[in-house]
Amino acid sequence: IQTIPLQLRNNFKSKVKARPISYSLGTLHKHHTNFSTELENTINSESNFKNISNLIKFVRQHSKWYLDNDCINRHYFNYILLDPRVTNNLKERASQLHLMDVWYTFLRAIFYVGKGKATRPYVHLKNAQKLVDETNNITLVKDPKLALIVSIWKANRGVLIRAFQGISSQDAQTREASIIDALGMNHLTNRRLGFYYGRARSLSDKERKYLGIALLYKLMMKFLAKEEKELFPLKNTKAAMAA
Repeated sequence: IQTIPLQLRNNFKSKVKARPISYSLGTLHKHHTNFSTELENTINSESNFKNISNLIKFVRQHSKWYLDNDCINRHYFNYILLDPRVTNNLKERASQLHLMDVWYTFLRAIFYVGKGKATRPYVHLKNAQKLVDETNNITLVKDPKLALIVSIWKANRGVLIRAFQGISSQDAQTREASIIDALGMNHLTNRRLGFYYGRARSLSDKERKYLGIALLYKLMMKFLAKEEKELFPLKNTKAAMAA
């Protein structure tokens, strides 16, 4: 560090103090992920991360289109399943981390993106619960989502869920598709891509991922606004939904 110009050295020291992550000569080591290129850019460049605020317009435009054209039966929602071993009480730790690190941790923790209504997310937990005491590895391999849920439970941790609520079926399907495209199939346990409806059908592939990135950022804000509540086997689903 002593060979670096004073201004850069001071900048380096201040960043190391504020952001506990490996640096070399003041440069952030890039993360290599299975995310889409567009999403990966936001965790490897501060300017790209800050640009997420400009991507929120895609959510506003998307929401406005559905408010104007699809206001019936808004009983659906999107949800994400997260691994608490990755988040590790992220809300409590966030004040000690740079927001880019919070963002990266949140993204890494997501292992499934879904859409449904009523208690749909808890169907996955019920199916996983049937496998907790079984040794049928073939069944687990067929559904990596269930395998990961069982793995979380066997580590004495619970699954985390966060959701967008009060939207139409096609709105939820479109949001699901854009989030999956942004995160990338190789990162998730989802086994198929989503479908686009409405205004999003005319968006380019890059713009669809921008929509997904903006939605993920909004989900992170919702996630950080509440305490992490882990869901274990035999949890009451109605109580969990209320939480």
